[in-house]
Amino acid sequence: MNIADKIHKIEALIAGAKSDGERQAAQFAKQRLQEKITAQPLEYTVRLHSRWEKKLFVAICSKHGLRAYRYTRQKYTTAMVRVVKPFMDSVLWPEYNKYASILHKLTEEISTDLISKIHLVNEDDETIIAGELPMMSEASAL
Repeated sequence: MNIADKIHKIEALIAGAKSDGERQAAQFAKQRLQEKITAQPLEYTVRLHSRWEKKLFVAICSKHGLRAYRYTRQKYTTAMVRVVKPFMDSVLWPEYNKYASILHKLTEEISTDLISKIHLVNEDDETIIAGELPMMSEASAL
């Protein structure tokens, strides 16, 4: 549902309000939505660590009807988006952080599982070298 549909529903609530409290609450809600519409969008530069994170960010932007883009010569992990600050702070960025943490956990699980299947390594079995390593000239004399 876009903001215009929400405003129409709120106007219907205002018209059908049975008490002053309902009417006032609906008017405040309408005012907040209108402020979102009239606020000037800012251009945000989002620098991400991997292409997977960028794909996630682009998907979240697309879900909310935003178009992520990048300029020529920007890294492939950089995304640009035009959005109003309140929406970025309260919706877009928290949602990205939530899904990014899930992505990192899944990546860690998958990579650990894959490495353990390739090479059965027990962290307790790792060899620890105590002492100093011989210098190159000493090693060649051995």
